[in-house]
Amino acid sequence: MKTILIINGEKYWKDYFAGFNVVQKKAQISEFIVKDAELYVIDADGVCKPDVIFWRLGAVNPEAKHRNILELIEYSGIPCVNSASTLLMGYERLSMLNRLKRLGLPVIDFNITTNTTQLKNLEMQFPFVVKVGNHHGGYGKSLVSTEEQWEELKDLLFIHQDYVTTEKFINYKYDIRYLAINDKVWAMKRKGKYWKANSLTQEYQIIEPEIEWIEKVKLLQENIKADIVAIDVLETENGEKVILEYNDIPGLSGFPEDAKLELASIVKSK
Repeated sequence: MKTILIINGEKYWKDYFAGFNVVQKKAQISEFIVKDAELYVIDADGVCKPDVIFWRLGAVNPEAKHRNILELIEYSGIPCVNSASTLLMGYERLSMLNRLKRLGLPVIDFNITTNTTQLKNLEMQFPFVVKVGNHHGGYGKSLVSTEEQWEELKDLLFIHQDYVTTEKFINYKYDIRYLAINDKVWAMKRKGKYWKANSLTQEYQIIEPEIEWIEKVKLLQENIKADIVAIDVLETENGEKVILEYNDIPGLSGFPEDAKLELASIVKSK
């Protein structure tokens, strides 16, 4: 019986893999070993030698260990969804944004400094958004509306030894997530409780994907060789749209059941 190893992710995924030996472990408390070109994963529950890996470690603060794990998966040749090389490509926020820009996709403009000592040079017209480092899920992000807020935030950020970006605040009407799995694409309009589009979602609605944006997400998917990928698009009151980021481990909450079934079929086919 083939073994599917699920890294993190929701517990319900086990129900999608009848006929397989399904093991679920957390990267944070597991150790990965490559010995004689074979991959083993160890935690308090024992040892797993996977035939395929289903990587669902998303919306966490990335650590060097996670990147090392992906490199070991790539080295071992064990199939992974998404592939380890695809996940490594999008692991760092800057490389993710650079990829979007290089493809000519309408990614949000930003200023950046490699160290907080240069924050004085990143000020923009208020309001603007400040983001520290490579965090996900809205963490490390702040909206600056006044000079006083900016001065206080600069003092706070000074203790960090990480890169900082600033970008124009977009007073969005909707956040639209375009989700591509295999050759299928879904779209969902979302609205957050506050200004952060991708956190504390209060409203969501499945909508018909626009042809133009299907083409954009498929262009990205093919370029990074992703089994699954999502782009988050902000739509303003006047109908303008800009890409905030892409996500190669997107959550599927609110999307039709078909999305989960399609993703599970990819894992089983590997």
